[in-house]
Amino acid sequence: MSPDPQIDTDLWPLVQLLWEYLALTEAPRSVDVIFVFGSRDLAVPAWAAELFHEGHAPLVLVTGSYGRMTRDVFSKPEALVFRDHLVKAGVPRSAILIEPVATNTLENVRLGVETLRQVGRMPATALLVAKGFVMRRCVATFAKQFNDIRVCACPPDGGVMTPLDRKPIEFAARLVAEIDRLERYAESGDIRVQEIPLVVRKAARRLTAQIAS
Repeated sequence: MSPDPQIDTDLWPLVQLLWEYLALTEAPRSVDVIFVFGSRDLAVPAWAAELFHEGHAPLVLVTGSYGRMTRDVFSKPEALVFRDHLVKAGVPRSAILIEPVATNTLENVRLGVETLRQVGRMPATALLVAKGFVMRRCVATFAKQFNDIRVCACPPDGGVMTPLDRKPIEFAARLVAEIDRLERYAESGDIRVQEIPLVVRKAARRLTAQIAS
């Protein structure tokens, strides 16, 4: 997608910098469950299906109700939409658990893990699959809420321009907001405190000034 004329071209490297900080990515490994966070991005269930077929886990847990970006798009909760895509991609329905109530990342983690616990599949390890820019927060939430579960960050492959489901200037604002959420949610005790490099903070401030102008 071409840079938005509302954002100076020389500021796009700042968007890339924020993305690279937020979109934690690790090589997938064998785990107990593929833990999928609902969203509007259908690359997420596609990637989760690929991880399943590669044999990284025998079970997929999908969590999510409706969000601001999906309430007027999906006819049913994100977890059910993602389940349908997983099934279409060849994942056996018997290998999929759903949690269709969670409305935010903290609830995704707590209710998703509780769903696994209730069926006797409490995991020791998990691959976390979500859209890239929320990946750091997903990992930080697990670290605070269930630090005994070893997680691996596995967002769909793709750079900063791939997941744009809104105007570029809105996407830049969303990345800046994600930095703010990391700080606020750490203060509230929802996630583990994150070390935010000064260069990332400066990039967020510059983007904020540009967006406000």
